[in-house]
Amino acid sequence: MNLNEVRSFLVLAKQLHFGRTARLLHMSQPALTKQIRRLEEELGGALLVRATRVAQLSSLGRDFFERARVLVRDWDQLIARSQRMAHGESGHLRLGFGFHTFEIVPRAIVRLRRKLPDVEVSLQDMSTSEQVEGLLGDKLDLGFIRLTAIKRLMTLPLMQDRMIIVTSRSQGFPSAIKLASLCEHPFVLISHERSPTFHGHVLELCGKHGFNPRVVQEVPEITTVLALVRAGLGVSMIPASFSNNRFEGIHTHPISDRAAEWTVAAAWRKGDSNPLIPRFLDLLKTKSSE
Repeated sequence: MNLNEVRSFLVLAKQLHFGRTARLLHMSQPALTKQIRRLEEELGGALLVRATRVAQLSSLGRDFFERARVLVRDWDQLIARSQRMAHGESGHLRLGFGFHTFEIVPRAIVRLRRKLPDVEVSLQDMSTSEQVEGLLGDKLDLGFIRLTAIKRLMTLPLMQDRMIIVTSRSQGFPSAIKLASLCEHPFVLISHERSPTFHGHVLELCGKHGFNPRVVQEVPEITTVLALVRAGLGVSMIPASFSNNRFEGIHTHPISDRAAEWTVAAAWRKGDSNPLIPRFLDLLKTKSSE
């Protein structure tokens, strides 16, 4: 039994006329008759009760017709879905992202959904180290990490980010601040558990400027950091990319040190065959070039 024989039977079951069915299928009537006989032989019973010019479905034929049309419909839907997936027009894309990409990633997702509404996107807010682990463990398809060389990953640099100082407006810090001048001030930081790479960068940068920060509070979210800084608990450092989000009551200060910079890159597994990855990367490339 093959699907063509089943399809031929479904047309015949509706027409109940071999000649007319053969013409609709663009085949000879003897060829159609052979298909139906092969199908009946495999099933072990007659599908039609034949008369001189017309035919009627047998009880087996009626039951087979109802179930076969469901099977063919599901098969056609499966093929169509698989073809869309093969061309990157549907499927599932698992994305990891961090606070470095709060703007570029959501905008790319909106553009992806406009172009490919059948694509399912899942998002996870993760640190660079968590994303690398997720990529290598096949739990993510694409991540957005600090640019780093990992043998099993491909990367596409997207943007430059850098550390900036944040202070409370109510405490009257001058606009121009040297990082070293904050050595006696308390710090509020993103926790090591939330982002070990970012946390370590803050400590390393402070060390380069001659002090270890006196950390009075660690928190998992940048918005919480900013709220505590605004309340006067201490000063902090955050990515400059996040400062585009308006947050009343704080002041930002640049750090004129190249050691405060890093590159944010898209990352994916080498050899990953998910066709949605290059489609999404194209959107990111277009956005980064605008």
